[in-house]
Amino acid sequence: MTLTNQEASTIPANLLLLTMVSTLMLAVGQIFLARRNDLGWWFILLGFFANPLFAALYPGQNNYWLLTGALPQVAAACIGLYAFSRFPLQGRFTRRIPASGFSWGGFIGLLLLTLVVTVLQWGEALTRPQSLFGTLGQLDNSIFLTAWINAFLVSLVASAYIGIGFGQRWAWLMVALGGAGLAALTTIQPLISGATQPLFALLLGYVLIFITAIYGYFAWGRPLPAKPASPGLLDAELPDAEGEGSEDDAAATAAEVAAGDGVDEDITDAKGDTDGTSQPSDVEPSSHKAD
Repeated sequence: MTLTNQEASTIPANLLLLTMVSTLMLAVGQIFLARRNDLGWWFILLGFFANPLFAALYPGQNNYWLLTGALPQVAAACIGLYAFSRFPLQGRFTRRIPASGFSWGGFIGLLLLTLVVTVLQWGEALTRPQSLFGTLGQLDNSIFLTAWINAFLVSLVASAYIGIGFGQRWAWLMVALGGAGLAALTTIQPLISGATQPLFALLLGYVLIFITAIYGYFAWGRPLPAKPASPGLLDAELPDAEGEGSEDDAAATAAEVAAGDGVDEDITDAKGDTDGTSQPSDVEPSSHKAD
């Protein structure tokens, strides 16, 4: 009961635990994405399947209207995965993604998408637009205010994943902003609802989303490692390398031969000198015999 502030095994408690699992999956996925690894997207998708997709289909609840808010979040992760996969591979699962700079067009598009997904979070209330948008005039009511802020921050995190998929480094800051906002909202929730303590199951996950998003932002700020040469280029360079090696060997051999000839000439000259000096000594004994 400490994590969820609900009785164990009840539907609200189980849904809150699913939300905690979802946030943990998102945080793990962001660690992989910070390293430009494809596996991160599968953790992101698992996070969105755990909540809100599975929450909408949870036995005993069966609130299919929640799918209007769940499916756009899953779609955002799928779009991010598709855009991410178009970058070239560098390794088995790692992509070579040059981080793009800030663009006002991308930022405005992200905000518009976030607003659309925020409205879709209201599910069945979409069938009564007058009542739904009538709540905007009651934002002085803390319940409606926190509901709209929560929907907006959740949508901001989901929409920012599209920016990350397209290599937008600044999108990491949008994820961090969403995680920090959700953590702050969860912290002050007891003041609004009258609970004795915040929902630690959610608070932990939102804090991890914030921390891993900041890590992703700085990780994408580092320069990319040098691109390794492809096998084709290495094969193309081999004949040149061999040619250079053979020319060096030929030059070395010629030098050795020249040096050898010089040595032979010196030996021959020395031998000739030796023979010239020995001839008189050889004649002298014979002359003595003649005497």
